[in-house]
Amino acid sequence: MPDMSSNQAPDPRYDDFLELAAKWEGFWGLYHHGWLLHTSDGQTFCPVFANREDAQSWGASIQTNHIPVPITLIDAIEHIVPDWRENGIMAGVSPTPALAPVLVAPGDLSADLLGALKTAMTKQFGRT
Repeated sequence: MPDMSSNQAPDPRYDDFLELAAKWEGFWGLYHHGWLLHTSDGQTFCPVFANREDAQSWGASIQTNHIPVPITLIDAIEHIVPDWRENGIMAGVSPTPALAPVLVAPGDLSADLLGALKTAMTKQFGRT
């Protein structure tokens, strides 16, 4: 679940991100000698995107030399997300030049990605 510390309605960008990440079994981050980390309202996050173009656009808006790099769901769940959890880093889903990211705790992101993948597989292959 996205960060619901405020009383705002859930941001549809998170559901869209989950659906596309499950469909393509991965998502995009920005990389240059390490994953880009950014801060919003005092919280460090790693920005992640459903597609390359959004990652590239946001990277250009903050004038970074990090480039869009695909992240497989396996790599995310087994390696990247545990590192975020250990270091107090949130996932920053789909930031735009006009909108702050949807901040999601690493454990929630893993569970939500697995749930979205299960849903996508059920839609594609039916119940087994």
